[in-house]
Amino acid sequence: MKQSFYAIGMLMLIVSGQVSAQTSKTFFITRGSVLSSPFVSGNVAPVAVAKVATTALERFRKDYKDVKNVEWTELPNGYRACFLQDAVLTAVDYTKKGKLYSEIHYGRELLTPYIKMQLVKTFDGLQIREVTKVKIADFATMAYVVVLEDRTSLKTVQIIEDEISVIHEIEK
Repeated sequence: MKQSFYAIGMLMLIVSGQVSAQTSKTFFITRGSVLSSPFVSGNVAPVAVAKVATTALERFRKDYKDVKNVEWTELPNGYRACFLQDAVLTAVDYTKKGKLYSEIHYGRELLTPYIKMQLVKTFDGLQIREVTKVKIADFATMAYVVVLEDRTSLKTVQIIEDEISVIHEIEK
């Protein structure tokens, strides 16, 4: 299972190298296939809500009651709902039958105090630049991909089950 999250982490790494902390909603939708898991491949196309499977819409409304301004995108294997709420950009993927597949959250304030403390202990003097939280529906494990920066380097780390791994490092 850690290998699958590692693959997701590597995808996030590609994105983190291309995106500043002020990621726009447009990037998230147009580059959706880059941000997603192996479930998504190929180009994505925006679709009208009427084209989205009723089961996916019902599941979304149940899970995200207070969300406004949702943009739906059709994916090769399902649908993606994208929205911005409380400074967190979120993409929720559903299968064609409306089953939840994955959730991807992007925002600086996603880390728990415990995880922040672990990062501070492990990497002295680094600032958190970007945080992505990934949850695959069939797995209980949550994965975080965090971009950290100090005066001399930029590190991308993956955090799974309290285990921190540096997956990429760039010296300035």
